[in-house]
Amino acid sequence: MNDPEQRAQWAEHLLDEADAIAAQQVTAGASHEPMAGPLPFTQDNMTDAIRLAVTEERARCAAVAEAFATEARLSHFLPAATTSERAAAAAVARRIAQLLRVL
Repeated sequence: MNDPEQRAQWAEHLLDEADAIAAQQVTAGASHEPMAGPLPFTQDNMTDAIRLAVTEERARCAAVAEAFATEARLSHFLPAATTSERAAAAAVARRIAQLLRVL
């Protein structure tokens, strides 16, 4: 098959597909109608969604870091550490949490 024949065949195939999709949408009913309104992923919406996701993930990570600053948690994970070593570890965990919240 030569190139013009292939193009004609693909064009016919695409028209058949478009007709089939249109028929499917008509018979599918209201639950398969295209949604009204703007596309959900405009550049501004994507930027806002990414910013929100990053903020929420940082808050979750900060909460995890802050949870390690408690005496009970540090005693559990660092049983051989001295009081001053656990205090230093708590300070580091609190600082990590603080930095995650402000960045």
